[in-house]
Amino acid sequence: MTRLSRALPLSLVPGLVLGDGTGFIGYGKTMYQPLCAAACRAAIESAPLTCTPHDHADTGGHAHGATPPECYATDTAFQQTLAFCISKRCSGDYDTDVLERYWRRTAVSGARTKLEPKPKMSYTEALASIEEEPTKEYVAGEMLNTTSLISDEDWQANWNALGLFEEVEADHAKYRYGSLRFYHGQVTNLKQIANNPRSLVVLISSFLIPVGISMLRFVPLPGLLRSRFNAVFNHAAMVGSRHRTPVVWNMGIMPTRGQTLFISYLCLINILVFAVDFHAGPSPNSWFATSWDQITDYVANRAGVLSFANLSLMFLFSARNNFLLWVTDWSHTTYLLLHRWVGYIAIVQASVHALIFLHVYVKNGTHNTEAKEKYWYWGIIATLAMCITWPLSVLPIRKKLYEAFLLSHIALSIIAIVGCYLHVWYLYENNWGYEIWIFTAGAVWGADRVLRIWRLARIGLRRAKITNIDDEYVRIDIEGVHAHGHVYLYFPTLTWRFWENHPFSVASSFAGLPRPTPRLINYSTQAAGRDAEKGGAVSISNGHESDSSTPASALPTPRPMVTVLTRIRTGLTSALLRKVGTSIPVLVEGSYHNQPQQAEINKCTTLVCIAGGVGISTALPLMRTHPGPRARLYWGMRNETLKDAMAAELQGLDVIYSVGTRLNLRDIVMSELGRRDESGRVGIVVSGPAEMADEVRALVCEASGSSVARREVVFLDEAFSW
Repeated sequence: MTRLSRALPLSLVPGLVLGDGTGFIGYGKTMYQPLCAAACRAAIESAPLTCTPHDHADTGGHAHGATPPECYATDTAFQQTLAFCISKRCSGDYDTDVLERYWRRTAVSGARTKLEPKPKMSYTEALASIEEEPTKEYVAGEMLNTTSLISDEDWQANWNALGLFEEVEADHAKYRYGSLRFYHGQVTNLKQIANNPRSLVVLISSFLIPVGISMLRFVPLPGLLRSRFNAVFNHAAMVGSRHRTPVVWNMGIMPTRGQTLFISYLCLINILVFAVDFHAGPSPNSWFATSWDQITDYVANRAGVLSFANLSLMFLFSARNNFLLWVTDWSHTTYLLLHRWVGYIAIVQASVHALIFLHVYVKNGTHNTEAKEKYWYWGIIATLAMCITWPLSVLPIRKKLYEAFLLSHIALSIIAIVGCYLHVWYLYENNWGYEIWIFTAGAVWGADRVLRIWRLARIGLRRAKITNIDDEYVRIDIEGVHAHGHVYLYFPTLTWRFWENHPFSVASSFAGLPRPTPRLINYSTQAAGRDAEKGGAVSISNGHESDSSTPASALPTPRPMVTVLTRIRTGLTSALLRKVGTSIPVLVEGSYHNQPQQAEINKCTTLVCIAGGVGISTALPLMRTHPGPRARLYWGMRNETLKDAMAAELQGLDVIYSVGTRLNLRDIVMSELGRRDESGRVGIVVSGPAEMADEVRALVCEASGSSVARREVVFLDEAFSW
């Protein structure tokens, strides 16, 4: 007995039928039902008939599927043999109308095509036309030219192969082989879930768990207990104190402990559903020579299905319009990190799927034949596209060649999706439900793009005024646009790469707002005058009082205008320098912001923002809209040109700034969290260079995990992930 590969083109797989119903196999769709009848047909499917082309007969009947459907539809010996086997094997289990339906749908060509000729006789007519009960058993390879019996061994071998494979695809049940029975399309004694259901568990749990964890913020726990839990199990870096600062020769980012826990879950659940509950079925088996062949086949198929399922999750986590951002308090940076890890998992699974079948085909000597099939090379194309994406997405490339990375990432993703779809199309022609995973992944990716276009169209084409601040920074003002959080800006005339876009934090959404003079204190000159009683904090007013010195009639009318700051780097931002002093076309995609995170910050009675350089863009909107009694900004900058450029936006805010001198972050965090004259939550928001953000994170965790913090701390690290 030789093993027949399941990864054959649709027209070459013995016993293959169209999936009956819709959905996944075992969940709305069946494959070989009734199994007793499907086993009869599979046993004689490769038999040469009198109407089979002679080149097929000359080969001894070893080439599967060469007999045309028209031949099956008119051959009396084939139809009588099939009808007699069905009557004997399915007797008492199925009504005649069920068997007639199977006959109409499957008898002629195994239902491999939806447009097939009708058999010249119905099942009942074929059975009635048998004048004398056959006594001769059909022998594989011989011509089927008379009504024959199908031996118990041949029928049982096909019953075992078809039944177990459908079960593996649907449920991977643990059962006693002698008691497994299929009745009217239903499988009994099923106890475990497998390929498609297991993949659904991975997919559904991976986006329900973030929702569930985020809902814990509504549980009425003591504030200090919540802060200390976050300090130990959530906010702190997994190892050391570097989170946003790259580690391991700048090749990657160290996740936080909370992120690590969820990444560990993703890895563990994929390993569990992939590695458990494999068992071989009984012998004989028409597809597999040994139990090892069975297990190898099932392992490879499960790896492929799991990889398909993870594609949808991977695209969801990377989407700008990820619905999880609207219902959880997890940041886009966190979801991008998870996107990469799910991508790694999907790549490994796809590689396992491909390598196992490569090994099997080479071992069986069929590789040269299989490699010529369309399903094979499209599968290889998809797998290679996924594998190439990995080295082209490492952190140094993302930082140094962001535009090239993004373009290659999108192109390779499209190739992978198309390749995966064509892989299953040339195998099964959308008959077994595997294409649903690809459609789902494509729908997630496409929906995100459609929503991006809608956001662009809603605002329309605008003009951006480019102003030079100094050699390091430029300011971009876009009249007539109101936005908050962050936006993605497209400058279609700036370079030939008109599709390029970058995220920018919105520093201001209005111009001409009436505000009092800002209360700014130079951190470096006032450091010596701190009030020791307040733990080193500088004591100043928060500046929320109104300025009544200017008549209302003389105040300017506020107008919508988005203002963003950017630091000049390479690529698109460097091209902006050539447009200083001019106004250029711009498309604005936004607004994007995390509403749950914003809501948590707004619940704080005290807000402390720590910014470095253009990180002020994130802090300013939070400062202006904070409803609590006190909001203070600590701002470090290299020179005062940035402060002067933002003078209007700083009006009315409580700002302590440092020019050319590093902020003493330990003093700031410890004094703010250790204040005795305030109660309620305190929000700590950091936005700036990676090193500064990591230091603030470590200090917040240190204070929150000890007795220094006297009230609940809400920590937010605002950053765009690479």
